[in-house]
Amino acid sequence: MLKDRLFRRLDHVAAALETQDYLLGGRFSVADAYLFTVLRWARFFAIDLQRWPAVAAFMARIGDRASVRAALDIETATVAA
Repeated sequence: MLKDRLFRRLDHVAAALETQDYLLGGRFSVADAYLFTVLRWARFFAIDLQRWPAVAAFMARIGDRASVRAALDIETATVAA
């Protein structure tokens, strides 16, 4: 099943994020920005990222970045217009 394959991949992502703050190590990169974007879609498919605490912590950490908050605010304003 597709969700099983996705969950196995999220297991790998979670394993990486259990030992480092960002996907590729100690610094934020475009990979983190893209992962954050894609993982935000999980809610549309009833996938609870809390199943992977390291992934949930990653989402909170990236979501707390000022630049990300600003981009999300712009996105929200654009959708509302």
